[in-house]
Amino acid sequence: MNNSDYPTSWRGGQVVPVHCDHTDHTRSARYSKQDWKKLYRAAVLESDRSKLLQRIDDAEAAILKRSRSSSNPPDHNGKERDAITRALRILSLLREAGREQ
Repeated sequence: MNNSDYPTSWRGGQVVPVHCDHTDHTRSARYSKQDWKKLYRAAVLESDRSKLLQRIDDAEAAILKRSRSSSNPPDHNGKERDAITRALRILSLLREAGREQ
């Protein structure tokens, strides 16, 4: 396993490793464009603070899995890549806000 096999997160303008429970089979499944967007929306709309960090972790894992997908990579015109970059930044801000409270 090389470093690119480990899940990462966008924090402070950098991609950093994050904890991933490999027994969670939902993370090992292939993520499609719709999957990461659903999980992202769930994290952004989560009002229960006790669930927020887990929702953020799930969304980040799906986004990063999608961005590394070799069978159906994000579109070549950059639209989805831009959306992924924005989503990771927003999730990072949500994580910081969730930890502060």
